[in-house]
Amino acid sequence: MTTDVNILIRGQSNALLFVANGGARDLEKQLEASLPGVNVNLIQHYGDKNSTIYSGTAFLKWDTDGQQQGLLNYVKAEPADIKNNPTVTLWMHNEYDGNTGGVTTANWVSEVKTDAALVRSALGQDASTTPYVFTYVPYAYAQGNSPANIQAGMRQLSADASFNASFDSTAMSGLRMDGDGYAHSSHMGQQDAMLVADRLADSMKGIVSDLAKGSGSTPTPTPPGPTPPKPAPDNGIVKTIGTGADGLVLKISQDAWKGSAQYTISVDGKQIGGTQTASASHAAGQDDVITVRGDWAPGAHKVTVNFLNDAWGGTAATDRNLHVDGITYNGTALAKGTADLLKKGPVDFAFTDGAATPAPSPGPGAGTAVVKTIGAGADSLVLKISQDAWQGNAQYSLFIDGKQVGGTLTAGALHGSGNEDKITIKGDWSAGDHKLTVRFLNDAAGPSGDRNLYVEDASFNDATLGKHHSTFKINSPDDFRFTKTADGLGATFSGTMGKDVFAVQHGDGDMVIANFTAGTDKLRFEGFDEAKMHMIAASEGGVSGTLVIFDATAENVFLPHVTNLTAADTLFV
Repeated sequence: MTTDVNILIRGQSNALLFVANGGARDLEKQLEASLPGVNVNLIQHYGDKNSTIYSGTAFLKWDTDGQQQGLLNYVKAEPADIKNNPTVTLWMHNEYDGNTGGVTTANWVSEVKTDAALVRSALGQDASTTPYVFTYVPYAYAQGNSPANIQAGMRQLSADASFNASFDSTAMSGLRMDGDGYAHSSHMGQQDAMLVADRLADSMKGIVSDLAKGSGSTPTPTPPGPTPPKPAPDNGIVKTIGTGADGLVLKISQDAWKGSAQYTISVDGKQIGGTQTASASHAAGQDDVITVRGDWAPGAHKVTVNFLNDAWGGTAATDRNLHVDGITYNGTALAKGTADLLKKGPVDFAFTDGAATPAPSPGPGAGTAVVKTIGAGADSLVLKISQDAWQGNAQYSLFIDGKQVGGTLTAGALHGSGNEDKITIKGDWSAGDHKLTVRFLNDAAGPSGDRNLYVEDASFNDATLGKHHSTFKINSPDDFRFTKTADGLGATFSGTMGKDVFAVQHGDGDMVIANFTAGTDKLRFEGFDEAKMHMIAASEGGVSGTLVIFDATAENVFLPHVTNLTAADTLFV
């Protein structure tokens, strides 16, 4: 006889990616394979107003923003034979709440209890047949103590037998979080999703088995120390040592030669765990992820990594070394958390428990436009930036072809004020396509305001980029493409590798549009008479192309290297 058990998946963007990347389906298959006679039904949906997953939202606002009602509508619409099954709620959302300052454990717990009562009522069940499994997404951005307070809430509810929950704190530890195309971004990738499925299949097996047997018993409260997770495939070791509510996460790699590097980890002079053996290759850009658990008192502390077995064969290729590639404490990166251990011995790293989050370096007063030049060279990228300031100015970082330039920048000009920051990035870029990435770092919102960032305009060597503006409502990156032409011909607009529409308005005067792709891009003429347009082959600055001419006007458009422009490439409005 087959017994059905539901898994209700709820959360934000990483819950969506867990489903979309196949993790949820793999979890279902693994549980069914390990529990013969049990049929697992996934309850999950996203993309509609009635869903279980809402990307880009904060749980603490679900009750006021409509997502909670949408979740209840979706659950209530399930067939009776599904709602009658015991149901595990797999909780995969903390991102936006952790990125909101001032979240307290009491507030979070209260909201979860209220929400759970509504969901259980929609299912027509009570706590005994509807356990919760909490996970914690390693979101790249956080505000003060909010992440720690949310995790404390997960532990508090897991210790409350009447609520019936458990906290799998290791299900998402040590993930690559490379779903945005780079490591340690805001989103999990496919490999992360499958790894999370493996871990959850282990931790949820007993819960699902008990429900299938009809025991209706509550799980054992979550112990202080997490169960060590499975290693991340092809990316080094993922391991937890020690127990406690606080967590140091060390990223370790090695140069292996005649054996792997070995080391110990101590906090305040007390060794935690035994002798550790490195696995990840420093040259390959990999890392072991070692989580050190403890309950450290407020104040200053010291974590020590002691390299035990240095070896040297006379060349760079015959050298055993250890590398500390980064350390975080309770989700916050240590200011000095890297070291290359090229010889045997200890290295100390300072961290502080319970200290207030340090304020960012003073920035411009809100409303004061910033004019700043970064770097040196003959080429110029110019950005015009503004912000909605709320409880502090917007901060952001810039990357050219993936390499950061200029450190953390702080916006000054207010959006809509008529002022803009002017950020000029100088360089000597090679001919060809390049990418500018703008990454918003410190989104914040509350009942009285919202902090946002705006790219108002972007140009390269005085040519406006095909995509030249963007609005950042949440912490996220956005890319702007630019191309340096080998001929060096000055341009008014510069196209991207995608589909571009160039608006040419009556009164703009002569224009040069670089990187126009006939058959893909469009010229949008505003205020011109199509009957008076004609095209000829022409040359400017020694570069051949097509010249679009309007009789009886002094306004022409030159398209370098374009020889096959047709009427289909133009629009008239």
